[in-house]
Amino acid sequence: MAAPLFGFEQDGRYALRRIPMIVRFNLDAVGVRFDFAAWAVLSRDERQELVELPCETEQERQAYRQRLLQMLAPHADKPETAIRDIDIDPSPPWSQPTIPAQVVDTLSELDLDIPTDTQWQGLSDLQRFVLTKLTRPGHKNANLPAALEEFGLVGNGIA
Repeated sequence: MAAPLFGFEQDGRYALRRIPMIVRFNLDAVGVRFDFAAWAVLSRDERQELVELPCETEQERQAYRQRLLQMLAPHADKPETAIRDIDIDPSPPWSQPTIPAQVVDTLSELDLDIPTDTQWQGLSDLQRFVLTKLTRPGHKNANLPAALEEFGLVGNGIA
């Protein structure tokens, strides 16, 4: 079952204007990257479908990838809508039982609470993925405080 959009992803105008974290999570799971231009050519219904389409089992991942390719096929003549294959990390940082150093370092730099390993383990895979993505080098971190609050990690970690 697909996760709903997070509150920090709702900007009040159009919830699916940006690529939601659940879709980013699924793209990593199926080994695909695409630019915002590819997301922008999809209809509102197609975007919603990618949010809701299951992507947990190997069969679901194959179906997700195939459906995404079908959605983008009418736009294949535009280079900006092309997808790129990426390697699927068999052991991504967010899946580890201890909080990744990148997350700890970024939270420390921003003077934000650092979750304990127990708190980290209590998060869903998608929540850990989100925190890993929002703390990657070069990221603006604009949604990071809101995500921490939404995940119940404000005031509960160690600063």
